Amino acid sequence: FNVYGIDTNKKTIENGLKAVEKNLEGLVSKGKIEAEKKDAILSRMAFSTDLDNVGDADVLIEAVFEDMDLKKEMFKKFDKQVASEEALILSNTSSLSVSEIASVTKRPERVAGMHFFNPVPIMRLVEVVRGALTSDETVEQVKELAGLMGKTPIISADSPAFIVNRLLNALTCEAARIVEEGVGSVEDVDTGAKLGLGHPMGPFELFDFLNGIPLLLHVTDYMTEQLGERFRMPVWVKNLARAGLAGRATGRGFYDYSQEGK
Repeated sequence: FNVYGIDTNKKTIENGLKAVEKNLEGLVSKGKIEAEKKDAILSRMAFSTDLDNVGDADVLIEAVFEDMDLKKEMFKKFDKQVASEEALILSNTSSLSVSEIASVTKRPERVAGMHFFNPVPIMRLVEVVRGALTSDETVEQVKELAGLMGKTPIISADSPAFIVNRLLNALTCEAARIVEEGVGSVEDVDTGAKLGLGHPMGPFELFDFLNGIPLLLHVTDYMTEQLGERFRMPVWVKNLARAGLAGRATGRGFYDYSQEGK
């Protein structure tokens, strides 16, 4: 694929390109790809802050913050700018309604969710989310696209947080209640999830790694509104976000990282 990446922040673009180069260098060092293939991949990538460059896109994947108004604003722009009526206009939303996002376009049948998982180069799963007006053809094309990317697609109806994050957030809410009730510590819960359930990371360790505490609360508040009280996060977790703690990047989240590297 020829890929065109767009962001409003030049620094974010620079950091993104560095991350891609680092990931590819890692594959070269492990012997999984040749150096020539790395160079060929990079040659097919371009980056810009100019949204006007999406006009000739065959596939557009949006990945802005999980805010419905922002996503609607972006999809209104995409609908006007993308010339091809056959183009796939996709959202990487992890929780929001694809039907509502698509409602601001004149081609809701070509809009679907295509939700990737972090870290994207490693995680093989993609959720393909069918909106109320998404066509069968669109769903099949997104599934095919996922396969071409080396991913395994699963199909989800348009329900808050879809399949995987509904499972993950239910687990994380219960994990937080276990800590709140004094049944076990953060460390005990994570160790239990890893050694008892076979998870590579416990829920607290995972959200610290993703610097995702604010997003976790944003999404679970939405899920509580849509699906009920079982997704309401305890106050002690909300207080972490209120204190400006997101995870590893802030030096503290569910765990304290302030002494690392010192």
